[in-house]
Amino acid sequence: MADRLGDAVAHSGVDDMRAPFGYVIRALADRDRTLTELAGLLGVSKQAAIKVVDEMETRGFLTRATDPGDRRAKLLQLTAKGRRVRRAALAASRKMEQELRAEIGDAAVDYMRGALEQLLARHDALADARAGRSRAPW
Repeated sequence: MADRLGDAVAHSGVDDMRAPFGYVIRALADRDRTLTELAGLLGVSKQAAIKVVDEMETRGFLTRATDPGDRRAKLLQLTAKGRRVRRAALAASRKMEQELRAEIGDAAVDYMRGALEQLLARHDALADARAGRSRAPW
């Protein structure tokens, strides 16, 4: 799956994507966030988050803007390049699910999704998964 997602992103014209960037892009997909919010969503320290954010900003995946509600804080915002990665990854994910449905059937895929959701619920992680939050492995 990671290879197919990487290929889809590269095919979209982005050749400098790194796996940790995907976690940040997913966390910023629905709205801009502060570094503190991002670190909390990813389950990492602010120091770990800032290293990835700095690299992403240098490579043009995101920018920082002044938070209108708190002039001391900066909001992390996806750039067009970051949004292009998100669109490419979502399209590839949908295609992989369609292929799986064609191969093993809707009922089997729906059953697997339900089983995974039960596993997440058992570990109090279902709400996070549904909201697009995931723990970064770095």
